Amino acid sequence: METEAPITSYIMDEETLKRKQREKLKKLQATGGNPRPARSLLFLTLKNPFRKACISIVEWKPFEIIILLTIFANCVALAVFMPMPEEDTNNTNSNLESLEYIFLIIFTLECFLKIVAYGFLFHADAYLRNCWNILDFVIVTMGLFTIAVDFINNISGVKAPVEQKGGGFDMKALRAFRVLRPLRLVSGVPSLQVVMSSILKSMLPLFHISLLVFFMVTIYAIIGLELFKCKMHKTCYYTGTDIIATVENEKPSPCAEAGNGRRCTMNGTVCKPGWPGPNSGITHFDNLGFSMLTVYQCITMQGWTDVLYWVNDAIGMEWPWLYFVTLILLGSFFILNMVLGVLCGSFTKEREKSSRSGEYQKLRERQQLDEDLKGYMEWITQAEVMDNDQEGQGLLPLQERGSETESLYELDSLNLMYYIRLARRWNRFYRRKCRVWVKSKLFYWLVFLLVFFNTLVIATEHHRQSESLTKFQENSNTALLCLFAMEMVLKMYALGLPSYFMSLFNRFDWFVVSVGILELLLVHMGVMSAMGISVMRCIRLLRLIKVTKYWTSLSNLVASLLNSVRSIASLLLLLFLFIVIFALLGMQVFGGKFNFSDQSMRRSNFDTFPQALITVFQILTGEDWNIVMYDGIMAHGGPVIPGILVSIYFIILFVCGNYILLNVFLAVAVDNLAEAESLTSAQKEKAEEKKRKKLLRASAGDKGDEEKSVLAKKLAEQRAKAEGIPTTAKLKVDEFESNVNEIKDPFPPADFPGDDEEEEPDIPSSPRPRPMADLQLKETVVPMPEASSFFIFGPQNKFRKLCHRIINATTFTNIILLFILLSSISLAAEDPIDPVSFRNQALAYADYVFTSVFTAEIVLKMTTYGAFLHKGSFCRNSFNILDLIVVGVSLLSMGMESSAISVVKILRVLRVLRPLRAINRAKGLKHVVQCVFVAIKTIGNIVLVTMLLDFMFACIGVQLFKGKFYACTDPLKMTEVECKGNFIKYQENNLHDMVIHHREWINSDLNFDNVLNGMLTLFTVSTFEGWPKLLYKAIDSSMEDVGPVYNNRTEISIFFILYLILIAFFMMNIFVGFVIVTFQEQGEQEYKNCELDKNQRQCVQYALKARPLRCYIPKNPYQYQVWYIVTSCYFEYLMFLLIMLNTMCLGMQHCNQSEHITHLSDMLNVIFTVLFTIELILKLGAFKAKGYFGDPWNVFDFVIVVGSIVDVILSEIDAAMAAQGGLYCLTGCADTENMSVSITLFRLFRVMRLVKLLNRFEGIRNLLWTFIKSFQALPYVALLIVMLFFIYAVIGMQVFGKIALIDGTVINRNNNFQTFPQAVLALFRCATGEAWQEVMLGCLYGQRCDPKSDYLPGEEYTCGSGIAVLYFMSFYMLCAFLIINLFVAVIMDNFDYLTRDWSILGPHHLDEFKKIWAEYDPEATGRIKHLDVVTLLRRIQPPLGFGKFCPHRVACKRLISMNMPLNSDGTVTFNATLFALVRTALRIKTEGNFQQANEELRAIIKKIWKRTSMKLLDQVIPPVGDDEVTVGKFYATFLIQEHFRKFMKRQEEYFGYRPAKKKTTSEIQAGLRSIEEEAAPELQRTISGDLLNEEELERAMDDVAEDAIFRRAGGLFGNHADPFTLQPGSPLPTQVTSQRPLQIANSRSEEVVPSSSSYFARHSRGCGFMSGCVYFVQREVLNAGVVATLAADHDFVSVTKAELAATLHMNIHQLDSKAAAILNACARHGASTLAAPSPTCNDIHSLV
Repeated sequence: METEAPITSYIMDEETLKRKQREKLKKLQATGGNPRPARSLLFLTLKNPFRKACISIVEWKPFEIIILLTIFANCVALAVFMPMPEEDTNNTNSNLESLEYIFLIIFTLECFLKIVAYGFLFHADAYLRNCWNILDFVIVTMGLFTIAVDFINNISGVKAPVEQKGGGFDMKALRAFRVLRPLRLVSGVPSLQVVMSSILKSMLPLFHISLLVFFMVTIYAIIGLELFKCKMHKTCYYTGTDIIATVENEKPSPCAEAGNGRRCTMNGTVCKPGWPGPNSGITHFDNLGFSMLTVYQCITMQGWTDVLYWVNDAIGMEWPWLYFVTLILLGSFFILNMVLGVLCGSFTKEREKSSRSGEYQKLRERQQLDEDLKGYMEWITQAEVMDNDQEGQGLLPLQERGSETESLYELDSLNLMYYIRLARRWNRFYRRKCRVWVKSKLFYWLVFLLVFFNTLVIATEHHRQSESLTKFQENSNTALLCLFAMEMVLKMYALGLPSYFMSLFNRFDWFVVSVGILELLLVHMGVMSAMGISVMRCIRLLRLIKVTKYWTSLSNLVASLLNSVRSIASLLLLLFLFIVIFALLGMQVFGGKFNFSDQSMRRSNFDTFPQALITVFQILTGEDWNIVMYDGIMAHGGPVIPGILVSIYFIILFVCGNYILLNVFLAVAVDNLAEAESLTSAQKEKAEEKKRKKLLRASAGDKGDEEKSVLAKKLAEQRAKAEGIPTTAKLKVDEFESNVNEIKDPFPPADFPGDDEEEEPDIPSSPRPRPMADLQLKETVVPMPEASSFFIFGPQNKFRKLCHRIINATTFTNIILLFILLSSISLAAEDPIDPVSFRNQALAYADYVFTSVFTAEIVLKMTTYGAFLHKGSFCRNSFNILDLIVVGVSLLSMGMESSAISVVKILRVLRVLRPLRAINRAKGLKHVVQCVFVAIKTIGNIVLVTMLLDFMFACIGVQLFKGKFYACTDPLKMTEVECKGNFIKYQENNLHDMVIHHREWINSDLNFDNVLNGMLTLFTVSTFEGWPKLLYKAIDSSMEDVGPVYNNRTEISIFFILYLILIAFFMMNIFVGFVIVTFQEQGEQEYKNCELDKNQRQCVQYALKARPLRCYIPKNPYQYQVWYIVTSCYFEYLMFLLIMLNTMCLGMQHCNQSEHITHLSDMLNVIFTVLFTIELILKLGAFKAKGYFGDPWNVFDFVIVVGSIVDVILSEIDAAMAAQGGLYCLTGCADTENMSVSITLFRLFRVMRLVKLLNRFEGIRNLLWTFIKSFQALPYVALLIVMLFFIYAVIGMQVFGKIALIDGTVINRNNNFQTFPQAVLALFRCATGEAWQEVMLGCLYGQRCDPKSDYLPGEEYTCGSGIAVLYFMSFYMLCAFLIINLFVAVIMDNFDYLTRDWSILGPHHLDEFKKIWAEYDPEATGRIKHLDVVTLLRRIQPPLGFGKFCPHRVACKRLISMNMPLNSDGTVTFNATLFALVRTALRIKTEGNFQQANEELRAIIKKIWKRTSMKLLDQVIPPVGDDEVTVGKFYATFLIQEHFRKFMKRQEEYFGYRPAKKKTTSEIQAGLRSIEEEAAPELQRTISGDLLNEEELERAMDDVAEDAIFRRAGGLFGNHADPFTLQPGSPLPTQVTSQRPLQIANSRSEEVVPSSSSYFARHSRGCGFMSGCVYFVQREVLNAGVVATLAADHDFVSVTKAELAATLHMNIHQLDSKAAAILNACARHGASTLAAPSPTCNDIHSLV
């Protein structure tokens, strides 16, 4: 006990401990996290007065505040500083320089004080042990160092070089890190802490993801290195000069002299090498570093199309797209969306944690939701709703009827008072009337109409509007203002001022109206122009939000938005801090450096603080961040070593900002939306409840009792369904049986053995994408409707029956599907340019065939089902109507042949919808489509709110910018009048320095000249595309119809930044969040009434589907040794090392490398290939072919090794050929550039070895696992995306295919709609959002036509179409919001495990079971001895297994509750064990009556997984009435016997006499026998618990050896001999040995005690007499052992009783009397022995 004392005292002291910790924490916060060490700087003790003073200063609260203020001042100083080119300076800057010294002195002082107070380095909490302090220390020392260097230079008279003035660039940049110090403030804001901690918590999974991204980038970079090395350095030069030839507006791009690249087509140009490469030589694949930078830039989806087009120009268009498209799909869509999945999960978890900290969390949450909703509703309605019951509460003065009026009657003589009273009465009367009026619906709608009218008036404003319209707007504005003022006054009068101003909305109203009046006054007095405050008018539009009052789901949405504003505000604070820090850093590094020789001004720069903020914000939104990075690199000396390092700044900024912070926005949105959804559903439920009650009341009145009871029952069932609570189990089972036919359930996984005979379910309304295997489903035959079709064919008509049979034949459906596919292909194959080409004529004939086939199909269907007049007829189904329209369109376009009619053109385009007919045929696709529709319905609300905000911003934009985006092509002319004639333009690096251009007055393509244009412009801004250009146009805008003035009003950028934060960050993310939430909900919809949650379903499915692994262990000794080597971890490490070395060798290559390096890398490649081949041979030898190819990684290895060998052979042959100049050089040996592709293809095999690395990291393996899981879930989504792309591509070809390809415009050789593949690629570019608005503008009407197309003379500028806006916007919306979000939703669905609590069992834990099982069952028979189960479970850590330290009793209990069926040979099956584990760990149906629970669970499994074979089900959950032995019963008997023995022993000790040795021995011996002789030593070993103490165990073992216990043929695990033949006394027939060789002593015949075999003969012994005592003791033991279900089973108890009697060598009566004695003893020694006042001994309790 002495050892335990301190522990208990520690536990007792938990409260004080917490208190102490809290104090310590406070102290820590006060001291910046530093308790005081005993001695600092080796000699200053705590008693030292100087150190005392230092400590008191440092721990003085204002000290910290002063330091923070200084930091803030320092930030301001850094922001005011104007960096200038070439280190120039001005007065302010010099003053700031001297101010730096003051800051430096203050910070040095702080640093010194802290060092003295806390010690320097060597104590646990010394100054330098804190990260912030290290940062401070480095900055201070650097500052001092620079001053020292300057000082020494001054003394020695050395002039610092111009570049190095003021200590040079390095020191300045380090000073910028000062800025990081305000981050300390984070710890003060609680909501910020949630955000920060959720970001920090997700760092581990994010680290895994970043590793995965790094691997991907490396692999792609090395592939790029192999494929595109040295390809980007040729371009077109004018012959004989070094001037690059480009068309106007075109960037220079690579070319090729031979092969399929771009040719130089301009006159007098030639393709020659020597060009540094695109982007001044930053973007290329010449060595690993640049290659990785380029790949990373592509993953961020900025400028990836440029890289693709350059590669296309260099080597041809055939296959580079494959490289880039896969890169975007894997990198951007998948891996980077994982970041989102992780952050969402961790954010939700953090928020839950922070809200769970209160004990009343549940209560508080409910209150919170009510409050939020109430608060919001009050906000809108409080002013209008003053309930009648409030009237008497003094909200309106003078309402008391009581004492006051009586006292007034006494003063009746005073006439004046009478009038006052009269006035008051009238006043009260009017106020009442007013209030009623103000609260009425009519008033509300009137005001709403006014708001609507106001909206219309504002929306009619546009550029160059007529004078009369302006007048009308002004007048109506004044009138509306008066009306709004009247409304306000009325409300104030009716409600009284205090209650009027209680409502936020009313305050808002008052603000708007008063500002309007103020504006009118000011304009009339002529103080300010009408423009100034007109923006305020737009604020009135916010009143539209009042509509939400009558729209529940919308009001919930707004409530959730307001709710998330809190977390968003803290996020914005974090974002702002982040932007400020990076802006200051950027100013230090790039300020004044962006000056380039090509004269063009870089708008995104770091020259002033506001401009730096805008630039950093631009990089955060990810738009054109790569261009800023190129400028930064060029500013620091171009793509050589110091300059290229600058890219690190941009990459860190982009990663932290774009991926982490902006994704947290999304996480917050998703989180709050889920809440809003639950709110809406809760309200719906309430409404339903009310409806039910009403129904009950209404129907109860006029129906008889019988009907009433039926109704009540129905309602109860309904409610039970709604709440998911079974009324009775029986009802549930009935329900299952009745529901089997109409269950809305998705197709079960197809890999279940057996039972396909059950009927197929209906189409579920679920989007959950299913594996492809489910496409092959039997379709249910739709019966013919009763009515006659076409009034001719009756239901019994032979012809009609034949039609019915044809239609429902699967071959017919397949043929139609084939025709749909063929017609789709023919659509894609058309030539859009020349309609009369041979190809198009051939396709036209094919079209006739298709159309006739489809028409025939529809005629047949109509004959079968009738047209539309009766139920079940053809046109009553929306999908059929789609079919009909498509076929009708084809027929029409066939009928009207002449192509001139534009209607026909449109009809021809509509044939594109043909592939949609496949939706009706493929079930899985139908789900996804239905789900998309559901999603669109639910998104409606958000679209409305977003549109409203968009509209408001567009109106404000019109007020601010209408007519201000015009400019002249000659920048010197400012108005349209001046902008006439020609001007001379100077061009650098061109053949002709001066070029004459024509002056034109042009408007920006995207502008704010009217509200619609404004909305389009803002929509493109919200997609983050091209917004910086617009922003700078807006900043330069000055007056209507006047050209731009450089940096005219920087403050206007606030408009764009506000819009971006509100719409793009917030609303668009909510949009995305909504889609995700909807998809997840739809996915759960199918399981709505299912009692298992998602995790339980996944685990159960795994347990049912899993098959044991075959663990191959060779028998042959030599082979075994090889196997041993191959499977050892050292071998793994060796291979890992080899792969890493191989990677390094591959990355070593670069452009223009020396012969030596090339030779070396070839040699190394051969060596590595040989080594990997040896590995392959060893593994093949160890595992044999069957075992080897069973593992997918091995197959992958095999393919790669074979590929590598081919590669080596080919390159050797090639080298030999080249030396002889022979066969291989048919294309001309000089042209190494285009050396046959086959070689490069095989070289890829070297790179693919890297993929093997992914298998080596646990975290990455998990990620890959999810990755593959999400791929399995995607096929139908992918199919839908393919169809979308197909339809849009064909429409694009038909509509935009004739536009001429002109270099220097958007529609060019690389990006066009002239062939189907090109159109798909162009659309893919738009889907990734790469300058899609430019493609849209380039496809509008008025483009030049392709010379090959059939335009009439004078029509060459008529191509393109106005549909472009609709076409691209709809495509972008569908893609960006629905399709990509499907990716995200699927990923997040599979990724919840990453952020989930790992202590909860999940499907990813279950693989471990398979691995460890394989060691016990290498042959994968699926069975092991039940005794091995215990050791097996001990080896698996919780939550799945027991873990090493699980106490024996707990293990027994868990085994009892697992209760797997035992086979006759004492084994348990794989699936049953796994299922039992899952079931007990996740508590699936473990409460209540065991048999009933089993039945319910069986029913649930049959319901969800229809194809589970009955055999498997019986294995996993034995059916009722099956009296077989289970592990549970075995261990229960075992527990009881052990307890009883212990119990007897204690009793005997208690009564004070020890029995003779003989007695004990026989007793223990019998006990051991009863536990089955074979098992005894095993069990003692496995359950290393406290069955008997050590010596007794040894003694027992000796006895066992002496008495020579034999294995019996009967018994629990024997050959199931009939127990009757084994009467005591009969000699043992045979000696059976089990698999595990246990030593057997010399054979002597021995009495056999009947033991557990009696299970098999349950009623063979007399159990008729059930006597109380033993029964009671047994039941207590069982109950206390949490096996109450068994305690209630009389049969079981009686059998155990017989067992016990046999075990203890007594007959049943003796046993009974013993038990009675025990109970009496318990009763007698109540005081000392009883734990509770029940008649149960605490011993009995202690048994369990």
